Amino acid sequence: MVFTGGWRVLVGALVLSAGVVAPATASADPAFCDTWTESELPKPDGVGPSGVAGAAGVWAVGNGSFRWTSGSAVLVWKDGQLVDQLSFFRNVVYASDVNSSGVVILTGHTFPAASRWQAGVYTTLRGWQGEHGVQAIDVNERGDVLGESDGKPVVWPAGSADARLVPGTDASWSAIGIADDGTVLASSNTGTYWLGASGPVQLGAGTDVEVRAVRGSYAAGRSGQQIVRWDLHGRESGPFAGAVDALSVNSHGHLLGTVDNGTTTGATALWPDLDQQVGVDSGARFGVITDEGDLYGTRVLEPSSSYPVVLKCVRGA
Repeated sequence: MVFTGGWRVLVGALVLSAGVVAPATASADPAFCDTWTESELPKPDGVGPSGVAGAAGVWAVGNGSFRWTSGSAVLVWKDGQLVDQLSFFRNVVYASDVNSSGVVILTGHTFPAASRWQAGVYTTLRGWQGEHGVQAIDVNERGDVLGESDGKPVVWPAGSADARLVPGTDASWSAIGIADDGTVLASSNTGTYWLGASGPVQLGAGTDVEVRAVRGSYAAGRSGQQIVRWDLHGRESGPFAGAVDALSVNSHGHLLGTVDNGTTTGATALWPDLDQQVGVDSGARFGVITDEGDLYGTRVLEPSSSYPVVLKCVRGA
């Protein structure tokens, strides 16, 4: 994502009311949202291209680069306000995710290394049995971090800097995401599996599976030609009516995805249920939905001018 041009916090918020394409009975889930206010996420003048990598609760984290020097910047927002800038000049470092407690996971690109950051404190995540090629991929609500150590899926339990190899895996596996109970989602040449205390559970046996998002106890993505959702038991729900791609899922199972509108990027929509599609009439491109119904993404003005935005859910509008 490319972000340039002027930056500011919008004082007058734009209120967006979605159009429900396929009405259903009113959801009892308090997290269901169809009206938002849009605001820019602020950033320092010295930081150029940037974007949102993850969000949970009141927290969001993004990656950027400096306008006039090499290196990278990780931006941390809380309640839509910039609360910290993590600057790296010798090593390009990027954030992968954040949880609702403000735990940010970081990975160095030039020199592979991973760390956990919270409230200004860095914790280096050590590789399995002294390995050095370490990457942080996902973090769950209790702070467990999923990543890879020399290509092998590993977990750093909350509060620990020592990696634990995911049982039954090796470097032929790829880590995808981690559920809130610590169950790991990973793939091999035989398929995609939840790996937890009850043993491996395959997703979409006999079909082509591409997982695009994991949150809470759900995974979402493509099964064959359909956009679907899986729970921790491997049960498949779907298809999501009209969805052509999955972007994000929250712990309520609500899907953020795209519909075909004749453009190369498609239009963003929200599915609180399989047959209930809520259009997000914003014009921005979104990639994250939180449990509170907030959406994070990018508004593109032109190829060289764009900025990160949040659509905050408005209750009772």
